[in-house]
Amino acid sequence: MMKQIATIGCGMVLALVGLFFVAGRPVTDLLGYFRAGASTTVKSIEAEIPDRVHDEKAASELAAAREQLVDRQVQLNLSQNQLKNLEHEIVSLQEAVADRAQVLASAYPVLQTAIDARDEQITFVSTNFSLDEFQHEIDDLLSMQERDENALRIKQAGYERLQQSVADGVSALSVMKNEILEIEQVFVILKTRRDQARMESETLDLVAGAASSADSSTLAIGSNIDRLQGQVEHLEASNAARRDVAPVSQRSSTGKLTQSFNRLDALKKYAEDSAAAVSRAPNAKNDSVEVPEEPISQDNTASAAKSFEAEEVVIRINGTQAKSE
Repeated sequence: MMKQIATIGCGMVLALVGLFFVAGRPVTDLLGYFRAGASTTVKSIEAEIPDRVHDEKAASELAAAREQLVDRQVQLNLSQNQLKNLEHEIVSLQEAVADRAQVLASAYPVLQTAIDARDEQITFVSTNFSLDEFQHEIDDLLSMQERDENALRIKQAGYERLQQSVADGVSALSVMKNEILEIEQVFVILKTRRDQARMESETLDLVAGAASSADSSTLAIGSNIDRLQGQVEHLEASNAARRDVAPVSQRSSTGKLTQSFNRLDALKKYAEDSAAAVSRAPNAKNDSVEVPEEPISQDNTASAAKSFEAEEVVIRINGTQAKSE
């Protein structure tokens, strides 16, 4: 089965290569299309990955960067220790070269005197040497001095280079450490801002949903209120029209307060007519005597109306007492 799948895949690849070859296109274009397709596929896959996975990936990369920083710091510490050891070796070698140079400087006049005097025995630093032995010792010292001076020059050059490398390493590690700390700070700040933005978005969605539901509820309640107001106006208008066209018998069947008002109004009219008749009677008997007519004032009319009202109240009270007895 796997062999068949591999054969089919190889056949498709060869077919594509042959198609590009027939079309006169280089194979590099096909490789470019493969890379572009793979890049697009990877980007689409990354877009579908949850944010938590991306955060974990970033956190693991930061942890790897911190571990790399620690490893380089360890190497830098080892280099600093080597620098200190090399410095100690250089100081020791300088002291040895300086002491040997002093010995050689002291041996020069002794050997010169022995050669000039052709002495076979030489005394140097309380030690007796033959001329050949002394010359042999001087040769060994010169060889050692030359070897140590060369080693000293090499170690000093290496020390200078290592010192410069250590200084560059300290600077590079400091920059790397600052960059990692800055990236960590930016990472934490961006995560916090993203969480806050999501919470704000959810709050805004809640507010928008509440506003829309409130608007719909307001519209529904408003329509109900409008319908209710229309019903009230219709019923009130209908009642007013019915009151206007109602017969007198139905009007008199209203409440006691309305009946009393209507009764007082009718009695007031009769009182005004009676007062006017009384004021005109003297004028009819004494035609030769001119008596000025007193105008009927509103106060007289009102007092007459009040007297009739009082009489009506007394009559009603007496009738009520008679009924109760």
